[in-house]
Order: sequence, then C-alpha cells, then structure tokens
Amino acid sequence: MKTVFFDLFETLITEKTRSAYRSRVPMYVEMRTTREKMSRWWEVFGERVMTGGFPDSLDRFLHMRDEVGSPVPDPEIAGIAREYEQWKRRVLSEVDSAAFEMLSRIRSLGLGIGIISNAMPNEALAWDGCPLRDHVDDAVFSCSVGIMKPDREIYELACRRMRVETSDAYFVGDGNFDELRGAESAGMKAIQAAWYHDQEVAWPWDHPLPRAESMESLPSMLN
Repeated sequence: MKTVFFDLFETLITEKTRSAYRSRVPMYVEMRTTREKMSRWWEVFGERVMTGGFPDSLDRFLHMRDEVGSPVPDPEIAGIAREYEQWKRRVLSEVDSAAFEMLSRIRSLGLGIGIISNAMPNEALAWDGCPLRDHVDDAVFSCSVGIMKPDREIYELACRRMRVETSDAYFVGDGNFDELRGAESAGMKAIQAAWYHDQEVAWPWDHPLPRAESMESLPSMLN
C-alpha cells in the first residue's frame, strides 16, 4: 500500500460535534422557511451544490430562497452568505492535535496522504487557510472536479493525481455519501473513521468493514 486518502469533514475535521455548531441558529430559521422545505431543496439540488453548479455561497442562497419561497430580501441573503463563509473558514481552521499526530505517524510509515472530499466552493476556498493543508500531498474537492463520492471516477482521479493504483490505496472516512462503498468498489481498501461520527454503514461485501475507533488506532491498521 502506498497512499492513504481521507475524507475531510467528520474525519479529519469535525463541524457537527463542536458545541458552537449545536448552538447555531438552524439555517431554515435564518431563511424563514421550514426544515422540510430546506431538506427538499437539498434532495433536489445537493449534487449541483457539491459539484460546483453554484459558483459561490450568495448564488446558492439566492437560488435556495427562490425555490423555497423565502421572504428574505437580497441584502439579508448576502449577510447570511457572508456569515456562512466565515463559519466555514472557522471550521477549517480548528483541527484537533490528534489529527496532526496521526498524519505524522502515517507519514513515518512511508505512505502518501491525500484527501477526497465532497465539498462546496466556499469550503474548497477555506482549505487554503486550513492548517492541515501542509500535511497532505493533494486534495480533491468534488466542487472543483465536477464529480462527487461515491462515483468511482473521483477515487480514480485522486489516485491518478497521486500516481498510485486504487489497489495500492486506503480510503478512510466516516461513511457519509456512501463513500466507503464507493471507495471499495473503485478498488481501494476502505476503513471507517468512527471517532467523530459513529454510524452504521451499509456494507454489501462478505468481509467486514474495518473500523478505526480513534485517530490513535488508525496507523497500526495500515499494513
């Protein structure tokens, strides 16, 4: 094995387990609509969001407002978009020390390190200020390449960029977007990262899905 690819959110960086996240006003409240309408918008347009179909946060929030019938005026929408971008920059600036220690141990094993993340354009921009940036060799964001997990093409693209075969790569993620099945289908060895988001993952193969319960335990699983 030559490379370890990581999911980013809820794997190397956590947003949803931060107390500040739990205290934030829900987006549907800010948009003066309902949770159901917001969920429906994401069901219909989520892939467009993640594959770069909206160039920036303002464009996305304007589209969302019109689709859900929100009464929020343009200036307020612009303020919501700015605050959201600031929040994402904050999320990507706060990295647990255990993540750096884990990556250092993986590097000492002679393995390359990459990221494959479903991400919105503002998250990809915020990556430039993330302290993890200097600890990985390459990062593939869905919004930048127009492909999202679990499409096998994004895993193959990431491996080509790192000049490795999929069979020579691990993929480590919490399991959202069916990413672990997608990685395994592409020929990678999938490992569930259960330290931030412990969830049941649909797994169609007879062999068990390896699970890393902590960042500290992951390097010893890479053999």
